[in-house]
Formats: sequence, C-alpha cells, structure tokens
Amino acid sequence: MTQRGVFIDEAILDISYVPDVILHREAEFRALESLFDHMVAAPYEMSQKVIILGGVGSGKTLLAHYYGRSLRSKAERRRVTYEYIHVNCREQRGSLFMILSQVVKRLRPEFPERGYAANELMDILRKIMDEDNTQILLALDEVDVLIENEGSDALYYLTRFHETEPDEPRRLNIMFLSKDPEVFRKLDRSTLSSLQRNVIRMRDYDQAQLADILLYRVERAFRKDAVPMEIVDFISELAYKENSDARYAIDVLHGSGRMAEQSDAAQIQPEHVRTASMGIFQTLNKEAVRQLSPHEKLVLLAVARFFKANDVTHGTTGEIEEAYRLVCEEYTEKPRGHTQYWKYLKNLKSLDFVNVKLQASSQGRTQLISLEKIPAEELEKEVARIIDAS
Repeated sequence: MTQRGVFIDEAILDISYVPDVILHREAEFRALESLFDHMVAAPYEMSQKVIILGGVGSGKTLLAHYYGRSLRSKAERRRVTYEYIHVNCREQRGSLFMILSQVVKRLRPEFPERGYAANELMDILRKIMDEDNTQILLALDEVDVLIENEGSDALYYLTRFHETEPDEPRRLNIMFLSKDPEVFRKLDRSTLSSLQRNVIRMRDYDQAQLADILLYRVERAFRKDAVPMEIVDFISELAYKENSDARYAIDVLHGSGRMAEQSDAAQIQPEHVRTASMGIFQTLNKEAVRQLSPHEKLVLLAVARFFKANDVTHGTTGEIEEAYRLVCEEYTEKPRGHTQYWKYLKNLKSLDFVNVKLQASSQGRTQLISLEKIPAEELEKEVARIIDAS
C-alpha cells in the first residue's frame, strides 16, 4: 500500500528558509540589535559595521537574514525607510563591481549591469539612497572571497562610504560574514582598525543544540511520527562530529526524508540516514577492508548484518558479538574471545568503519556501536564479496 509520504512542507528544509525563531543564537541576535537598531530608533544618525565570524553551518547567514527581517518589521511599524540586502561575495566572484551592481539593481531593477566602474557605482548608490531617502543594511556573505580577490581596497572604500560627505545622512550599515578570521590579517591597518571594534564570534553548537534545531524543522516539515526521536539524535550526533555543522544536519535530515519517500517508508529509518550522510564522494574504502585481518572482516560483516536486520541507530557490544558468532558459524571459523573481539572493534573504530561510544545508565555502563556513513546493505555485500574472494 502506497504511503502518503513523510513531508508536509519540504521547503522548510531548504537552505534559504528563515525560521520564525532562531535557536541558540539569542546573544548574537541581541548584539546585532545593539549595533543596528539605531537605523529605526535614530535613522541616518550613525553608520555601523560588524564582522560575524563562524565556521560552516554555524548559523552566520541565518542570523543575518533573521535580524534583517526583524529590523524590517520594526522599520515598518515606525514608518522608517529601510532595505536589507544580502550578497554572497563568492557568487559575485569576489568582485566589488559585481557586488555593487547587485546592490544597485536591488534598488533599481532596470539598472544596466555594465558600463560603470566600481567607484562610479558607489556614487550612484549614494545618489539612489538620497533619492529614496532610504537606509541599507548590507550583508556581505563570504567576504573572505572579496578580500582575497581585491585586498584592502574594497573594504576600505565600503567602510569609508560616508567620509567624502561627513555632514550628509548616514545611510549605509554593513555586516561582514566570514568563516576565516585569518583573512582579515590581509587588510591594511587603517581598514582593520575601523572593523575590529565590533566582532561577533559564533560559538559551536553542542549536540543537544543541534537536536533542538532539527526538532524545530521536523515539527514543521514532516508528517507526525515520520521522524522518530532516535533519528533526530542520530543525525545530531553525526553533525556534531562534522564540526557542529547545523547546515549539514538539516541536509542529512532532508536527504533522509527523500530516501524514505523513495522507498515508500512511513518513517525515516537509520539506513536512510546512513545513505543520506554518505555525501557525493564518500564510498566504502574497499582496499582498507581487504587489509583487515580475517576476523576483523567477520566482525565488520557482523556489524553490517546486525544493522541491516535491525532498524536501530546503535547496537550493544553484546548484540554485535552475538552477530559475530553467527557469522563465524556460517564461515566455519572459531570465534575469538571477548577481549580479542573488543580489540577488533577498536581497530574498526580507528579506521572509521564503526563508531563506539560509552553510555552510562542506572544499570551501569554500556558500549554502543553505530554504523554511520556506510549503508548496512552496501557494507554487507562488499565485505561478504571480499571474504569469499580471499
């Protein structure tokens, strides 16, 4: 019988989606309010700049969009003219001319894309803002690409936008977003001095925070009960190991949902997550499997068979050991003792075939085994083929 699908609103998992609340970035949001709310409270009085630093998936872009939208709501209530413009410098090839062209076209869509130099576009932008009596909060995402391409000059001109007319209204405020703090060392001292007063550093998410972020998306994007809590925990664990990357977590959740839809499943299962988390280039390292000892291969086969047969994210060492004994029986091999079996598991962990973590409970401490970025079915087929060929 065909299922009705796991999604109710897949767009909520899109990279461009800005949620109604921003989780675990409240302090950073308040810092932006303190820097830029003057655009509404005291329009045209100041021009502020800020650097927002954080790794991939730390929420820099989301924070900027979220604050930009929040400030727009405040501006509308107070009837203050304001524009939030977000430009990705990488998409504009690190060219100040192309970046300014995008800003001008946002205000004047009919404006020609060619025929002007960057300094001329600065003057045109100033004139348009005067004509519209507006202010701009400009977010330059991946600004490191602009710095790498044009050095200090581009940021020098942007940060001193109002210096040529010091008595005129202050209309341009700028956020510079970057994952690389070192790139700012390439700026000359005068440019850097005007920027380093205001720096917001995005802290890494912890695993519980990543789970919160996933839950928010799950509750809005998926049909009820389509994503079990153990799947949320599994994906947050994977993302935490990927440098606390929330974007990766959401992408794996999205991909897992697609896998569930394709297999006509009512729920996302661990195997869907393993397949989605593989990425484009990650495949099983067959040569590394061949280099394993005979019983390490048997333990790995046991891991694959256990997770293929059980829709769970983790298995205990005892459960995997029982699967190992069954595999040994099939291949007429005498299973090794528990101590040796544990050494095999630790070696498989060191080679990134499996993950092993300690879980404490009221019953004591248990070692949990998980298979993360390798689908169990694919692993089983390949390990069995290598064992049969050896």
